[in-house]
Amino acid sequence: MPYKDLREFMALLEKKGLLTRVKAEVDPAWEINGVTRKLQLAGGPTVLFEKVKGHKVPVICGVIATPRHLALALDMDTEDERQITEEWVKRIDHPIPPRLVKTGPCKENVLTGDKADLNAVFPPIIWHKGDGGPFIGTLGLQVTRDPETGCQNTGIYRMGVKTKNETGLLITPFQHGGQHVVKWGRMHPGKPMPVAVAIGTEPCYLLAAGAKFHHPPAEDAYVGALRKEPLELVKCETCDLEVPATSEIILEGEVYPDELKPDGPFGEYTGFLGAAQNFNVFHLKAITHRNNHIFQGTREGAPKGKGWVESGLIWIKGEEYHLYKELKKVNGVVDVCIPMWCSGYHAIVSLRTMKQGHPFQIMQKVWADDTVGTIIRHIIVVDEGVDVRNPQEVEWAVANLVQGDRDIIVIPRCPDEVLDSSLPYSKRYLGAKVGIDATMPVYDYHAEGTEPPPQCDDPDMVARVETQWQKYGIKL
Repeated sequence: MPYKDLREFMALLEKKGLLTRVKAEVDPAWEINGVTRKLQLAGGPTVLFEKVKGHKVPVICGVIATPRHLALALDMDTEDERQITEEWVKRIDHPIPPRLVKTGPCKENVLTGDKADLNAVFPPIIWHKGDGGPFIGTLGLQVTRDPETGCQNTGIYRMGVKTKNETGLLITPFQHGGQHVVKWGRMHPGKPMPVAVAIGTEPCYLLAAGAKFHHPPAEDAYVGALRKEPLELVKCETCDLEVPATSEIILEGEVYPDELKPDGPFGEYTGFLGAAQNFNVFHLKAITHRNNHIFQGTREGAPKGKGWVESGLIWIKGEEYHLYKELKKVNGVVDVCIPMWCSGYHAIVSLRTMKQGHPFQIMQKVWADDTVGTIIRHIIVVDEGVDVRNPQEVEWAVANLVQGDRDIIVIPRCPDEVLDSSLPYSKRYLGAKVGIDATMPVYDYHAEGTEPPPQCDDPDMVARVETQWQKYGIKL
């Protein structure tokens, strides 16, 4: 059964012991940062800060803290990532259009004019020690509309607070929202483009915002597919954009395509502190919010140890699910993984090789994809028996099966994204792609009339001893 709002999902997480409440007062200048990073390293749980110093609004972080949280958002209770992937792909093949309603809980309070003040809804959280100020948009879900097709898009783009009614907006051209800004500037020169921001939504809307989909339909219909029920939307107060009716907070505003201002520094999902750069500017026009609203945000950063990072789980898994769906159309593809700890830049594909050059054909298909081809820089193709979610197995394949002059391909001057820390700032947006064929060179062996050496894992022997393990008296 789908969740009607964030609060209902929070109640389930708490019931299952996956949400904890911090009742002590916390300082938004540093304590939320420290606590959320500690929980990221530990792999959860979700945390609700009930008392934030100097503010009345509680803050929730880590709503999608682990793969199990993600599964629960889909009304599944599992940690099996392959199972989650296959269920996701099956559901999005059947989009369910949203249902427009006249009003909803997000309209319980309407603030316009001077009352539209970010300070009224947002505790000034410093998410990382080196940030240039508070960021309201770490999990703000931006809604835009394609000025050519009319199709809405929902994405997740960071927003650094500048004044009570102005923020930065990192929205780049390889993202649908950024493409809308470019189109709008071409079609309506000098005029601002409407943008709405939903904060604190039911979990499938959050997952869809971070995922990769072909338009049309809009993310709203894919949300319906993920939750198996139409999503209820309401019209904004100041524009024709449609937003989730049960959102905790809605920000309504506009962006001038040609207006750029310095934004940052900010701690990014890559694990590096990004320097201040010129990005678009969001001008606030109105705020609507629920009674006793909750602010939802997240601390960006790279996962370490056994931990997870919420933003990575949301968008990197969405990237992986999209790529899995597209590559499964190709004969021989078995599984796909985009590792969380690689910032979305690596893709690992297991393949049942069916012809010479097959691995390199897979690489070309990935880089040609118009939704993930820009972000994925490195691709490793392994044999079907290698577990793409096990780094040890993948490294074993690279170490034992790769010849540098035969199996590595480098393609220079490809589209790249703005947060690529391997390039200095002046050279970003244009980088190199690297592909590694770590499959057994079967055809090279056959060309000389021999067979590849067999592996010596002996899984049948292992299975036999496991059936009588108590006999050996060995505790694992």
